[in-house]
Amino acid sequence: CKLQADDNQERESSNEFLLPNAETPAETSKIQDNRVKELQSKVNRMATSLKNAKREIQTLNGRLEKMSLINMNNVEHYVDSKVANLTFVVNSLDNKCSSKCPAMQPKPVIQIMQRDCADHYTAGRRSNGIYRISPDPRNDSFEVYCDMQTHGGGWTVLQRRQDGSTNFNRTWNDYKNGFGNLSREFWLGNDKIHLLTKSQEMQLRIELEDFNGIREYAKYEHFYVANEYLKYRLSVHGYSGTAGDALHYSKHYNHDQKFFTTPDKDNDRYPSGNCGAFYSSGWWFDACLSANLNGKYYHKKYKGVRNGIFWGTWHGISDDIPGGYRQPFKSVKIMIRPKSFVQ
Repeated sequence: CKLQADDNQERESSNEFLLPNAETPAETSKIQDNRVKELQSKVNRMATSLKNAKREIQTLNGRLEKMSLINMNNVEHYVDSKVANLTFVVNSLDNKCSSKCPAMQPKPVIQIMQRDCADHYTAGRRSNGIYRISPDPRNDSFEVYCDMQTHGGGWTVLQRRQDGSTNFNRTWNDYKNGFGNLSREFWLGNDKIHLLTKSQEMQLRIELEDFNGIREYAKYEHFYVANEYLKYRLSVHGYSGTAGDALHYSKHYNHDQKFFTTPDKDNDRYPSGNCGAFYSSGWWFDACLSANLNGKYYHKKYKGVRNGIFWGTWHGISDDIPGGYRQPFKSVKIMIRPKSFVQ
């Protein structure tokens, strides 16, 4: 029948489109090998591109570090200096009135309360002991311990360690307000330290003694502690002395321009935890430390976490064996005095 023949012819012609061309196994294997080689070539090109991109990123990162754009310390220091300048201006305007104020006769300035221990020394006091001071008349006066004999006298003591009678593993509020016994061991308080360093340019002196009777000191020509809003940030430089500059130990361990951290308030630069909680104290930790004068008081050498009083440039510290005994300190004293002080 013609219709059936036409139908068969259509089926045969349609098969030309439905069936693939016949290929030998060797040809199929060769095609697959070519595809694999092509994919490998693409992977190699991508790997090369990624390596180039990584090198470019590292180069850019190095440039940014040199430009200090990724170093937030510069930004923080800039903000801090601006706040300090504004504070100075506000203080200088406190006692001035506007142009509408009536004419007033100038009154002689009478200093009722001494600003610090240097003022007491200038007033003739030469005995070590507790004195009352008022660095800022707008704030309440408070008591401090004055060292009137060391290196010319006139030193206001901020911290003292001598027997382990006071626990320095304290909260943010404790370090803010101060704690301990001024006649023995104490921390004066970050608010008070801020008022003292804001009122005048201060120099810092740190005295250390170990249980072998070795005594050394570290002196810094500039010392300033910001207010609580700026997390009591430390500004310290201008080292001289015999104990070594542990506050500027290295690029990775530098306590200058660092915020204050306590076990209950983490402001340090360590990304995986709280240095204050790990080392059981409040301090201007980096990530974490090359110095910590508020560490635990040990009466003899100890093992384990270096959570005791620590000064990273002390004799023999660099020779410590990991897991070995740690160096304890018998006494520590941190004190300040105005740069303008004349002995």
